[in-house]
Amino acid sequence: MSVDFLTRLVEDVLVMFAPMQTVLLEWGKDQEDHLSDWVLKNPEKYQEALIKSFEAGCEMCHTATQASSLFRATPFDQQHRIHELNLKSAQLAREVTPQGCFVIGNISGSNPDFLEPYGSYTEQFLYDGYKAQILALAEGGVDAFHISGVQSDTLSVAVRAAKELTGLPVMSFTTYFKGKKGIRTMMGYTPEHASKMVDEAGADAIGAICGLWSYEDGVEILKSMRRGTNKPLGCQPDAGLPDLIDGRTVYPGTPDDMALWTPAWIAAGGKLIGGCCGTTIEHYRRLTEVVRQHRQETRR
Repeated sequence: MSVDFLTRLVEDVLVMFAPMQTVLLEWGKDQEDHLSDWVLKNPEKYQEALIKSFEAGCEMCHTATQASSLFRATPFDQQHRIHELNLKSAQLAREVTPQGCFVIGNISGSNPDFLEPYGSYTEQFLYDGYKAQILALAEGGVDAFHISGVQSDTLSVAVRAAKELTGLPVMSFTTYFKGKKGIRTMMGYTPEHASKMVDEAGADAIGAICGLWSYEDGVEILKSMRRGTNKPLGCQPDAGLPDLIDGRTVYPGTPDDMALWTPAWIAAGGKLIGGCCGTTIEHYRRLTEVVRQHRQETRR
């Protein structure tokens, strides 16, 4: 399946996975629950949400394991379950993934600590810490990995580990923030610099995800990333900056807003299109309409 994924990525614009950390709230997940633990306790709800995301047009699903590395699982006292959480999440996703679609092993950054000199982790400790998660996801049948986070140095170590341990395709998506100096990573790298770093680590596709930037900013980020890499690019913004209204977290970015900006992302080089926090199944329905129209026009 890995060759198929890379081939599809070259041939088409692909619709990314729906963000399960947001989507599963509609199936009763509490914000404070450990995501993978909740999935294993509610497998039928997880699979139903995945099926709905495929019906909405997603061409891949993720394993809901971004908090299931050694680093992210330990604060939840789940570090002894890393193999189980990743293996079973991947297997559950594989069971409901339609032919022609892909299961993506989701891996996140190393917070609450970081790579030296900003934190206490060494490269070898990071590599070894990601190893169990990567191997369990591969055993569970993922087609590729999606590695995301705020620190490009950490992502580079995880990318290298995934490539060396499995040989599967790796997408590396960095979180960006917009401030007085423009759009940067948490450590101050431009999208051009950050994309170059993960490219050199071996990433097969490179993108932007989450953080404090808008749908409109996605165009600038894609153009900047292109200056640092010739790999396929991806765009997964949040649905805006959320507000707390009547006790509920509300994101301002509507499905129509996302659909409005999707052509601009594609024109700026986006090959992997989707959303992160606050993005719903309805966002993906609208997004898919635009991507499919683009494909038809391109093939004509």
